[in-house]
Amino acid sequence: MRPDFFYFDLGNVLLYFDHHLSMRKMAQVAGISASQMHAIVMETPLHIEYETGRISSVTFVQRISDAIGRDLDISDMLHAAADMFVPNAQILPVLQRVKELGIPMGLLSNTCEAHWNWIRELAYPQVMGWFDPIILSYEVKCMKPDWHIYAEAQRLSATSAEKIFFTDDRAENVAAAAAAGWQAEVFVNADRLMKTIDSWSEA
Repeated sequence: MRPDFFYFDLGNVLLYFDHHLSMRKMAQVAGISASQMHAIVMETPLHIEYETGRISSVTFVQRISDAIGRDLDISDMLHAAADMFVPNAQILPVLQRVKELGIPMGLLSNTCEAHWNWIRELAYPQVMGWFDPIILSYEVKCMKPDWHIYAEAQRLSATSAEKIFFTDDRAENVAAAAAAGWQAEVFVNADRLMKTIDSWSEA
């Protein structure tokens, strides 16, 4: 069924990212190993607290400083944390096709302040200018697959659940969207998604 609203995920849909690269760059700034940085950030609740906006960017870096017993430059650390994105050039024709069909688009992403500031600064064409609303986990204080973020997204779209389409690279996030009554599809690649979109115009 052709939707009335289309929500895109950000990471590994519009932009590819590599957390391991981020950990290596942060570790270099901090003077520790990448495995140590991974343990501090990814093997504790720290990254979840940051992505859900429970702590600020300053507190995020301070927690790492406390863990290693060394003061860290906040700007350098946030830069290292965010410098991990590569734009998905293949998604641009998909965005253009959805726009041509007259279907409004929104962005629904689990992300943190450092990453979003970096993305805005670089003004990736896959992100800027396409989406309204933009719903970010750190701003709404919850993250996919928590049902609250889908409820907020539906409210802001002013669209009934069955008329919303959503794509995300993570199956659990797609399953949660489907449980909310949305049309939802795991993102595999741009070609696969384009086939789904083309089927709406053929129907």
